[in-house]
Amino acid sequence: MLLLALTALVAPAQGVSKLPDWAVPSAQAAQSEPGPQDAEAWVLLDRTEMAYTGGGEVRLRRLRLLKVLEERGTRFRQYSISGLGGKASRVKRLKGWNLRPDGELVKLDSDRVESMNDAFDEEFSTSTLTSASLGRVVKGSLLAFESLESLQSPIGPVASTRLLESLPVRTWELEVAKSEGWFNNLQAVEIKIDRRHFKPWVDLVEELPEGGMRVRGLPALPTDEGAHPHGNEVLPVVQVRFLDPKLPVAAMWGSWDAYACWTAETFRTPCQPTGLPGMKGMAGLEGLRSLWAWMRQGLTYKQVYLSPERGWVPEGAAEVGRKRYGDCKDLSAFFMGEAKGLGFTTAPALAAIGLGYMDADASPFPIFNHVISALRLEKSLGLAAEVDTKQGRFLLVDPTDMGTPLGFLSSAHEHGRVMICLPTGAVWVDVPATAILPQRLVFQLKGEVTGRELKGSINLKESGGYWGLRVAARRGGAKAIHDLLLRSYLDLPPTASLEVETISDPLDLDRPFEASVKVKHPEGFRIQQGGEGYLTDLGLPVVRDAIQRVGKARRYPIVSYAHGELDYQAELKFTSTVKPFVETQSVETPFRTFTWNSHAIPHGTGTLLKLNFHQQTLPMRFGFEALDSGLKAWKKDRTAVKTFRDDALAFRVGQP
Repeated sequence: MLLLALTALVAPAQGVSKLPDWAVPSAQAAQSEPGPQDAEAWVLLDRTEMAYTGGGEVRLRRLRLLKVLEERGTRFRQYSISGLGGKASRVKRLKGWNLRPDGELVKLDSDRVESMNDAFDEEFSTSTLTSASLGRVVKGSLLAFESLESLQSPIGPVASTRLLESLPVRTWELEVAKSEGWFNNLQAVEIKIDRRHFKPWVDLVEELPEGGMRVRGLPALPTDEGAHPHGNEVLPVVQVRFLDPKLPVAAMWGSWDAYACWTAETFRTPCQPTGLPGMKGMAGLEGLRSLWAWMRQGLTYKQVYLSPERGWVPEGAAEVGRKRYGDCKDLSAFFMGEAKGLGFTTAPALAAIGLGYMDADASPFPIFNHVISALRLEKSLGLAAEVDTKQGRFLLVDPTDMGTPLGFLSSAHEHGRVMICLPTGAVWVDVPATAILPQRLVFQLKGEVTGRELKGSINLKESGGYWGLRVAARRGGAKAIHDLLLRSYLDLPPTASLEVETISDPLDLDRPFEASVKVKHPEGFRIQQGGEGYLTDLGLPVVRDAIQRVGKARRYPIVSYAHGELDYQAELKFTSTVKPFVETQSVETPFRTFTWNSHAIPHGTGTLLKLNFHQQTLPMRFGFEALDSGLKAWKKDRTAVKTFRDDALAFRVGQP
């Protein structure tokens, strides 16, 4: 009887033996364990098996078992696979099982498997998304998924897998086959397995044969922490490279130099001069300026990938000029081709926008997501984006960013690093701070306040992409400016009105972009009992959101990027007498410095109020070792801005 009782505890009525063989041990082992607290579901097993079959093909078998712990966890009944489409990625098998608490087994129905083409890109591509959804999932269900994919990426036989996800994981496993195992016809090649950013997320790794590994007890990835760096910089990942000497796109992953040589060769043929009209006989800086002006007027950014290879192989310069559009590779190929016609030696340069600082000492892997151009200089042209290297002096140019003057890079490259790809190898370059076009906004408000109503005109003068006004104007003119201001910056109620009167030419990069608008706010000056009034905060910085839930330990590092300089000026005529509670204020936090001056001048029976605010934001990062300091600094910044807004916009109000 005692034996029967113990058996009942280990093997309840759910009958885990109905699951596929690979899922049974994990399901049985978890029966006697309490699930993680506050989790919707619990991943009992996340296993990836990789194998190289030759010819650039990588096979991936993924096994996933999870238990639904809460009703809202039933949403994890869906399993999705993204791919490049075409021959580059194919889903060869997809199975699913739902073992309900009552013991009923529901298998995946082919009618519940869907594939979507052109699934991700803004324009058009061959990318695909295959999704499967299990039916009749309830709280307590055990969900198992098994998939087999064939990957033949144009960039070579490489693959990666991350460890953390939005759910806690009981057991995570990776196994990499060599000459035998669970796939047929495997090819024995050198395999490189690299672990990145395991600390401090992963405490213990169990080594498996052939370089495989197992990790137990992974926590859920934080989903409610703000101000953190991109996961590429800090989250644990395993990168696998199959170095097939018979395949150039496989062998190149032995070093960054080899990858740079491949990239240089890939761009060699497409980068040929087309002979733009009106540029015959031009050379040097004059020619570059004319080329930049022509591209600004004649080309637009657009992604159209009719084959998976187009993710890495540029269109020819002549074809880009004919179509009048292209992605970053295409526009760079066009620019470099025309620059060759002007007498320059050119090279593609790879960048990682928004992915953090690239580590040249790390093992090579296709982590870049952007291409710019590098022009070799025999002597300086006096431009800010010039860099000195052991291989000579280069000018960095981003042809995708038509809103930045030639000789500068946009803030997207700030604190970044690029890899210049020469036929002889890689040249790593830190983007100098002086190369970044400074971001600055001058906000000038002139108006009058009658009772509660504020009406006036605002003149905006933007350098760089402080509010993105120039980009918006190029895309949609005055209406785009109107919508951007309402949506993101002026916080006007539905009863207010905003009219864009004039905008400057967004293609004129020789001067700041300007826009003038009229605004009418019926509650622009809120008067309360007790003789206090509060001015609306048109254009002033808002209190940043909290980045951490109370009572939760911080997991991510804290990062804040500099956003430039704000010069705020306001001149308002009040029909009543007003006097500021706070006339001057100077604040410094780890993330910004700002000063405030409020000067009330008698004006007839009312008041002329002059306001000046100047802010400079600062880049700041707090690593894993300084999370407490970072949270305190963030709280200090929030408190400082809130106090400023509460005090500086408050006034004593007299009689009209």
